[in-house]
Amino acid sequence: MRQDSQEFSVPGVSRSMLEPQFWLTRIDDAATPHDSNAIQRVIEPSPHLANLEEISQDFTQPLKWVAESPAVPDGYLLDGRSVDSDLREEILANKEVRSVPERFGFSVRRAPIGAWPTRKAIFRSAADREFDQVQQTALHTFESVLILGESRDREWYLVQSRTYQGWIAKTHIAWCDFDLWKRYNTVTHPLVVIGRGASVEPDPYSENPEPLPLEFGAWLPKTNDPAKLESRQDPIWHDVVDMPTRKPDGELAVAPRLVTRTGPVANGFLPATRQSILTSAFSLLGDRYGWGDRFDRHDCSSFIMDVYRTIGVQLPRNSKAQSLSVPNRILLDPHWENALNRARPGDELYMPGHVLLYLGVVDGQHFAIHAFVGYSEGPGTLPVLANQVMVTPLSLHLRGGEKRYGDALTSVHAILS
Repeated sequence: MRQDSQEFSVPGVSRSMLEPQFWLTRIDDAATPHDSNAIQRVIEPSPHLANLEEISQDFTQPLKWVAESPAVPDGYLLDGRSVDSDLREEILANKEVRSVPERFGFSVRRAPIGAWPTRKAIFRSAADREFDQVQQTALHTFESVLILGESRDREWYLVQSRTYQGWIAKTHIAWCDFDLWKRYNTVTHPLVVIGRGASVEPDPYSENPEPLPLEFGAWLPKTNDPAKLESRQDPIWHDVVDMPTRKPDGELAVAPRLVTRTGPVANGFLPATRQSILTSAFSLLGDRYGWGDRFDRHDCSSFIMDVYRTIGVQLPRNSKAQSLSVPNRILLDPHWENALNRARPGDELYMPGHVLLYLGVVDGQHFAIHAFVGYSEGPGTLPVLANQVMVTPLSLHLRGGEKRYGDALTSVHAILS
C-alpha cells in the first residue's frame, strides 16, 4: 500500500489531500457564515440567469421568449455514421416551436436538456463517446420551468429554466396552473441533497413503487401536510417532502414521500461558509466526468454550480457566464502564483472553457479540486485521461501540453468574501 508521503493518482497529490479537513485546517474562519441571500442578490442581475418570476408576470405570448437556436453541428452518431443532410433537415424541422396551452411546469426527475429536440447523440468524432453535442445540461428534480412551446412531433417541450433554454422530453415535465407553480417556484427551507446516495423511500401504493434516487444539489420542498402520506410507513426517522409526479395527461401531481434522515441530506440550506463549500465539493470526489451532466454526473461548471446550490446560491450554468456574473473578480496576469498567494480555499478559478475550486498552497504548489477530463505532465508527453472530480496541482499541464493549468487562468473570484 502506498504511504501518505507518496504521490496518489495524480502527481504531487497525497492521500491526505483527498480529505476536506486537510484544506479546512488552513482556513482560520472556515465556519464563518456569509449571507447567501446577499450573495444571490449580487449575482441575480446577471443576464445569464433568467428571472422566471418576472417573466411569468407577462407570459401571455411565450413564443416571444424563444431564443435563436444554434445550427445542427457536424458529427457522428452512436453507430459511427456521420450526420447527413437528411438527419439535419429532420432535426431542424422538428425544432419549429409550436404554441401549447401549457405555460408553467416542473421537472419530475433529473432530466437532460438538449439544444435540439432529438434523442440522437451527436459526437465530435467517430471514436468519441464523451461529448454529446446535443445534451447541454440537466434539470434537477422539482425544478421550475416556463413552457415556451412544443416540437413538431409533439414529443418535446422547449422550456426556460433559470439557467438554460432548451428542449426536454415531455415525459420529464409536468405542467400546472400559475398558482401551483408560484407556490413551488420559490423554496425557502427545502431538504437539500448534499452528497451521493440519497433516495426517496419506496411506496408500494404509488404508481412507482421503487426507491427514487435523488441527485446532488436537488432542492425538495418540505411537505405542509404529512397526514396525506400513503406509504403506511412511520415517518419517525425521515423527512417528509413533496414529490412531483406526472398524471397521464401530463398535469402535475404532488404527493408526500419519505427521505431517510441518515442519508446525505440537510434540513435547509447548508451555512454559507467555506467549510460547507469544500465539504460539498469533496463529497463528489472521484465522480465520473459528465459533459452536459451526462450520466447524472458533472462537468466543470455544473460541479461548481451544484456545490453552491447546497448553500442556497444559484450560479449561472456555464463557466464563462459564471466568471462574468460572480463577485469579487481579480484578473490574473502571467505572474498568477503571486495573485494566488492572496487567494483562499474555496475561491473560484476561471480560464477559457474551464473552472476550478481553489484549495490552497502546499510546499509552494497551488492546488484545486475540479471536474476535468485530463492533463499532461509537460510538452511532448502523452495526455492522461482522468474524467472525474479530483484534486490536482496547478503545475500540471493541460492535455495539449502547451501550458500549465495555472498559466491558463484568467481570473479568481471570492464569492464568499
